[in-house]
Amino acid sequence: MQRSLLYPLCMKKLILVLIALLGYIDLFSQSKEDNIWVLGYPPNDSANSYGGTILEFGGPDPIVRFFNAEAFLENSAEISSFEGNLLFYSNGCRVINSNHQQMVEGDQINPGTVHDNQCNEGDVYRTHQGLIALPWPGRDGEYAMFHLGWYRTTGWPPRQYIRDIYVTHIDMNANNGLGKVLEKNTVLWQDSTLVDNMTAVRHGNGRDWWIVEPRGLTDSFYLFLLSPYGIKGPFIEKTGLRSTVSGLTAGQVVFSPDGTKYIRGNGRDGIDIFDFDRCRGKFVRGQRLPFPSVASDGVCGAAISPSSRYLYISALTKMFQYDLWAEDIEHSKVLLGQYDGFVDPFPTTFYQQMLAPNGKIYMTSTNGTRYLHVIHYPDSAGLSCAFEQRGLRLATYHGFCVPNFPHFRLYDLPASPCDSLGIDAPEEYRVLWSPSDGIRLLPNPVGSGTVTVTIPPGDGGVLRVFDAAGRFLAEYKVAHERLYTLDCSDFPNGVYVVTFSTAESRRPMVARLVVVQK
Repeated sequence: MQRSLLYPLCMKKLILVLIALLGYIDLFSQSKEDNIWVLGYPPNDSANSYGGTILEFGGPDPIVRFFNAEAFLENSAEISSFEGNLLFYSNGCRVINSNHQQMVEGDQINPGTVHDNQCNEGDVYRTHQGLIALPWPGRDGEYAMFHLGWYRTTGWPPRQYIRDIYVTHIDMNANNGLGKVLEKNTVLWQDSTLVDNMTAVRHGNGRDWWIVEPRGLTDSFYLFLLSPYGIKGPFIEKTGLRSTVSGLTAGQVVFSPDGTKYIRGNGRDGIDIFDFDRCRGKFVRGQRLPFPSVASDGVCGAAISPSSRYLYISALTKMFQYDLWAEDIEHSKVLLGQYDGFVDPFPTTFYQQMLAPNGKIYMTSTNGTRYLHVIHYPDSAGLSCAFEQRGLRLATYHGFCVPNFPHFRLYDLPASPCDSLGIDAPEEYRVLWSPSDGIRLLPNPVGSGTVTVTIPPGDGGVLRVFDAAGRFLAEYKVAHERLYTLDCSDFPNGVYVVTFSTAESRRPMVARLVVVQK
């Protein structure tokens, strides 16, 4: 190891600039499978703001337009083509094509007494994060929609609970591109303690998908793997953080855009933050933060900034930001704003959130209004993130939920053990949402001892360590190693910046390291 007390000022400035650049993404040259958002509900009366709203992304702000809604989109699974053209969506009752008509064989989704009661009477299936649509890997034009089946108890008063995890298979090659449901409501698993919080993240091989569904009243999760060969699972993951809820939670779960964090928020348990290994489908470690507001009625929404640094938690009447890179995440909490009392015609309070293709975060209210709240600069700290109540006016009323999307612009995990299929994204589609941008550090945070640095293939280079202020601490020569062992035993507790440079580097690869000595 070579240490120096002095380092050129220009390098210090470069490191600080690189930290800022970690949040940068080329937003409009990537996969656009979440390019169209379909919101709203009948009756269709544009003069009085009833009907459907389409949000089409492709610039700094979405294009907003009216359409004739054929379903009540309280919650929805939606998906567009890779190029950004709407393919289909579902409200949990039916599958609807891009002409906003029921797809061939697209009826009777989620069968049972709850479907009979809700879908037949109001064409709405009351789930708040209970369905998600994914492209089926290796099957061009085919899609899998995962969804949760609700049931009623026979006693009085009747109680609703989730029992089934379903999958519905959709072929968009059929019917002149308007699609056909090939198989529907195939039961993957049954459990009467499932939670209305389903999401997904791409496997580290850049092709497959992990579908994650919490099991209520336990510390367990069910995971399914969607691949060209079918659906495997469930794989059961125990986390050590027990949930006290099942069924509808009025909460939200979300993966970070880089796939390394999984957040579960609800008003009863608090905010759970897990590290996730998307190679193995493992929850590596977790911590629980207290719920930030006592007057939220359990309502909670969650989203994470494009760089995966800042977590946003909505709690009915209050909005908070957390720094996921901080040593003490709870201490980093910032109150961004409080509900201002505006009514349209219901209170425009704060509920579910979703990171959009334009890099902004949009948030619904807890009932029908004509607005979405907006976080304009989610990678900026504190109030500079520009949280704006009712920052986007819709063409029609919409309430409760955002469309349930995964992060489509997440691909392979470079230089990881599972990056073995040779299907790296083209350069123009390469995602820069990961704070490590090319190198990986495991374990991270580290208690004491050593950290393994995974380095992309090449002819070697120089590994350097800086403190959070940009001061140079150490330098290591790397030959042709893909894995380099970094000794952290002499590092005090804190946050560090690790860089790797080659002779051809225009800028170093950068990763953040947290040291917490035991």
